[in-house]
Amino acid sequence: MMKKLLFALTLLITSICGAEAKNALVVIAHGSPMESWRKPVLNLEGIVRNKMKTAQLKGIDYVRVAMMEYTEPSVASVIKDCEAQGVDSIFALPLFMAPSSHTEEDLPNILGQKYNPYVREELAEEKTELVKSRTPIVLGPTFYYSNVLEESMMGRIKSLSKDPANEAVILLAHGDNERIGFWTNILQNVGKYIKEHSKITYTDGKLIEMGHNFNVKLMPLLEKAAQAKKRIIVQGIYLTSDVKRMADHYKMSEQQAALVKGRGVEIVYSPEGILPASTDLVADWVVEQTKLWLHSAR
Repeated sequence: MMKKLLFALTLLITSICGAEAKNALVVIAHGSPMESWRKPVLNLEGIVRNKMKTAQLKGIDYVRVAMMEYTEPSVASVIKDCEAQGVDSIFALPLFMAPSSHTEEDLPNILGQKYNPYVREELAEEKTELVKSRTPIVLGPTFYYSNVLEESMMGRIKSLSKDPANEAVILLAHGDNERIGFWTNILQNVGKYIKEHSKITYTDGKLIEMGHNFNVKLMPLLEKAAQAKKRIIVQGIYLTSDVKRMADHYKMSEQQAALVKGRGVEIVYSPEGILPASTDLVADWVVEQTKLWLHSAR
């Protein structure tokens, strides 16, 4: 009888030890109340899942996309869902341009990896639910540590370019004053990449948040570029937002009318951000970062 019990116990221990841990990938974006903003981000969930299947990437049992603010599926609700699926560990990959207060403060506090009472007070005011979980969560890198931004922006510029030698490119991004170095590097790196991979010789850039004096901050860049080139392409380094919509909102056609007439310059505002135009590029990046995490965890 004792031998049978010992044998059964051995089988039980072996089966438990032999069972592979269940891992989840949670891609986290900023979030927006606008359906047009959310749709291309949420679409990544199925695309990433299919790419992992095609690449035969083993080790991820569950894939979800979550929104940090404003809307569902929230980070907290997605983590709860992962736990309900019996997940043992989670790789949380932020869909953000570069290190910022969102990736270095908001997300770590939401995920329970960091305690900053001031940040948590702000999150509470925004009614952001914090994660309460014992499941190990590893927070991954941003686009900054890859070529996603450079390649995505190059693709957008090529689609708008007609006469590279006579064109200027103006790049716009949100930025973060507390981590300005990262964002300055983004503008420089993307501008350099465009020059190296096209016949465009003029690039400029500025950190402009949407809805914050867009027209006032942009006009000096347009005036400067118009002195050197006859065609100006304005491109935003934003996840799903586009500068054309911003330009229309601020009636840039009226404000730049004198410049266009006086200099005979054409100004083109890009109607696309990173998504959905560069969906494949972003999805490939997500798969690659997940693959690297899986290898590091072994």
